[in-house]
Amino acid sequence: MKIVMAGCGNIGYYLAKTLEERGYKLSVIEQNRNRCMLLDTRVYADSRIEVTCGDATSEDTLKDAGAENADVFIAVTGQDQNNLVACLLAKKRFHAGRIVTRVNNPKNIRIFQAIGVDSIISSASRIADVIEQELGWTNIDSILATKTDNARIRQFIVDAGSSAAGKEVSKLKFPSGSIMVVAVRGSHAYIPNGAFHLEAGDEVMVMAAQKDFEEIEKLFYSEAEK
Repeated sequence: MKIVMAGCGNIGYYLAKTLEERGYKLSVIEQNRNRCMLLDTRVYADSRIEVTCGDATSEDTLKDAGAENADVFIAVTGQDQNNLVACLLAKKRFHAGRIVTRVNNPKNIRIFQAIGVDSIISSASRIADVIEQELGWTNIDSILATKTDNARIRQFIVDAGSSAAGKEVSKLKFPSGSIMVVAVRGSHAYIPNGAFHLEAGDEVMVMAAQKDFEEIEKLFYSEAEK
């Protein structure tokens, strides 16, 4: 499970330590060079937290921090405009699985919603709780990886314009042996049968052989996202 966080001021520092204490490994991006040096050589020296010094609105910096295909991307800089650009790049350019941000001005919430940010939160402690929920599936996947030869579980979000959006599960061409375990829509979870109708924005968990996930991924991502 890969977590990348943009911004390591007071809120970012607290959040990074909280996530590390809960057992997660993450990479943080901080623009202030003096703070970067302090974080890297003293504060996080004995931790599993990696520090990248740079601008989180830069594609090169995000790539250096490992944002490419990150499972969770968090933006907690002190500027909403920087968080917005970082979230947009993480989602559209690097295809991060989940995007979580802290919004400083409530008037900007609609803008973040419009670009597809998954969770918009004002409290750092609440962000940690949301990520904890997101990463719960990691434990299941780890068990499958340890106990079986090839079965794994992955989370996907149904993109608008994807092959899955607007279709029944039975109409999708899953590789043999694959199964959709659960679909989450809003605050409701469903165990989908063949007649279950998928909508854009649905979060689904699929169990399949590791080798089949590249093919399965194509069902849920639009051409623009691939």
